[in-house]
Amino acid sequence: MSFSRWGCSRWYSFWACQEDGKENRDTALFEICDCRTFTAKELRADIEACLTEAARAEVMSVVISVSDADREELRGYMLEFLAAVDRKYPDMKGGE
Repeated sequence: MSFSRWGCSRWYSFWACQEDGKENRDTALFEICDCRTFTAKELRADIEACLTEAARAEVMSVVISVSDADREELRGYMLEFLAAVDRKYPDMKGGE
């Protein structure tokens, strides 16, 4: 599932597919194309650190420049992803 695309955003972010049976509430993958992949657990543990890491990323050996507005936009996509993960794995929420 895509959360953002380049046509209307600087980010292309999506829920990355995994092998059957490998994914759960913690291991679901949020990918920022050509930049970084985070697990749902990493995002829940410290979304600020994940945003900082994504903002410092290199794309094809070029350091990308990320404004505060870009960072807040990406935070929204990360939060949408976490909400989608919680909907898919509701039985695990709060009781891992």
